Amino acid sequence: DFVAVADRGEGIAEDERARIFDKFVRGRAAAEGNVKGTGVGLAMVKRIAEAHGARVGVESEPGRGSTFTLSLKVAG
Repeated sequence: DFVAVADRGEGIAEDERARIFDKFVRGRAAAEGNVKGTGVGLAMVKRIAEAHGARVGVESEPGRGSTFTLSLKVAG
């Protein structure tokens, strides 16, 4: 099973997607737009999810937004 969260924001350029789950990484649009943040939120989400056997992913298109998914193992 999975949970998905989508937005209609600026989206994330393909060349930046590979690193957005690394610590202290912020996208070009956030840096240029003076958006507050440290770049640790997505890194924390990924590490916590993986510690519980889950996976985190992202699909994004600049100008159209992003969808983040959290794939969970269901006990049963």
